[in-house]
Amino acid sequence: MSRNPVRSKRPQATSSQPAAQGNPADDAIIDQAHALYGSDAATAVAYCGLDAWFEGEEVEFRRLVRLFRRLMN
Repeated sequence: MSRNPVRSKRPQATSSQPAAQGNPADDAIIDQAHALYGSDAATAVAYCGLDAWFEGEEVEFRRLVRLFRRLMN
C-alpha cells in the first residue's frame, strides 16, 4: 500500500522555521517535558508525535519530531 488510509485529506500548513533553529516555545515544551517525565521525556514526546501522525496532523507531527530530535541530543 502506498498511502496511509488513516491520514487526513485536509490541507496542512507548513512551518517557515528551519528544524535546526530552536525557538522559545520549543524550549518551554522541552523544559516542561523534562519536568513532567524526567528521563522519559523523549519517549513521551515520541508518543505524542505518533498520535499526531495517526490523526493526520502533519504540522504538529513535524514539530514533535523536531522536539524529539532535540531531546535525543
